[in-house]
Amino acid sequence: MHPSYRAVPMLHQESAPFHQQLLHAASHLRSRVQGLGRLPLAGGLGTAGQSTPSSFEIRSTQRRDTLGVVSYHPRSRAGKDSRKVETRQSVELEQPKVDYVIGLGFALFGVLAVSTSAVLIRLAEGVSAFEIAFWRLVVATSVLLPFIRPSRALDAMRSVGWMRLALYGGTLAVHFVAYNAALRFAPVAHVLPLLYTSTIMLAALSALALREPLRRAQLMGIVIVLAGVVVLAGFEPKFNARIALGDGLALVSAAAYAAYSLVGRRERTRLPLFVYAVAVYGFAALWVLPFALVAAVQSGAGLARYDWNVILALLGLGLIPNTLGHTLYNASVRRLNAAVANVVYTQEMTGAIILAWLILGEIPSTNAVVGAAIMLLGILLVLLG
Repeated sequence: MHPSYRAVPMLHQESAPFHQQLLHAASHLRSRVQGLGRLPLAGGLGTAGQSTPSSFEIRSTQRRDTLGVVSYHPRSRAGKDSRKVETRQSVELEQPKVDYVIGLGFALFGVLAVSTSAVLIRLAEGVSAFEIAFWRLVVATSVLLPFIRPSRALDAMRSVGWMRLALYGGTLAVHFVAYNAALRFAPVAHVLPLLYTSTIMLAALSALALREPLRRAQLMGIVIVLAGVVVLAGFEPKFNARIALGDGLALVSAAAYAAYSLVGRRERTRLPLFVYAVAVYGFAALWVLPFALVAAVQSGAGLARYDWNVILALLGLGLIPNTLGHTLYNASVRRLNAAVANVVYTQEMTGAIILAWLILGEIPSTNAVVGAAIMLLGILLVLLG
């Protein structure tokens, strides 16, 4: 016989009344069960001084556990809390990856859109650079305007300041007008690489205005870009005053874009995306409007010059490079490192040169290809340095 059974007083002993023997046996059995670390017959204190559930609570807890419901035990609650923490941490770790993929997608689609700009400008024959800039800005502003709430947009613009937004729009207007004019005089294979010297100009302006020091790799990249410019223009077999004017306008466009990027760096990520685009495009259109009117009057033909080819080209400029391309760029820098987005966007020069070759029959010269490749290498060093 097990010792625990021998320790229980026999109920048939006559040394005490029957009910006292029964109570004594029950009490002794209860203490033995508690001593073995088992649960009591009713609710009470366990071996560690903690409240233990009754048999009904145990059965209820076990039944709930089989149904997938969290049990009453503190250990189970801790397990649930730890699973919540692990899930939250895994979500936090995955979110940057999701942002990177989305931002990279924005940049890739954006660079495809802006690559069409040079070809569309060439297709808008007979229209001045001011008119092209005005209409592409008006189309882009009109498309984006329905996506903003006027009251909130006005409050956001006031927080930045109207004069500051007008300054951003003015620099962007100079960029567009000079870029449009450059493509009237110089080949696409010249204009696009020179346009992307805005990268080294921005690095230099940041060093001068914001006291951001240039790293050794960036300085090396600037030297390489300048060498590429020499190859691009200096070894051009058909180089003349007309191409020189176009190259100069491309450099003016690059300088304006560098200034626009520098002064608008803070607000581009602070204001809502569409609000920023509408404000800057709208002010840029207002800056260009007087010059566009003068150009239209001086042409002597007015709107009669706008045939369907010109109209479609202007609509395409406003919708594809401006609305889609530049807006996707602004969206990408909110999710990507700005250097990564800029590296992706340097491929605009590659896409534009290929499209000009396929659509316009403009075959780039050997020195243009070599110079553009050298400049691209230098630009990448500046961006990643």
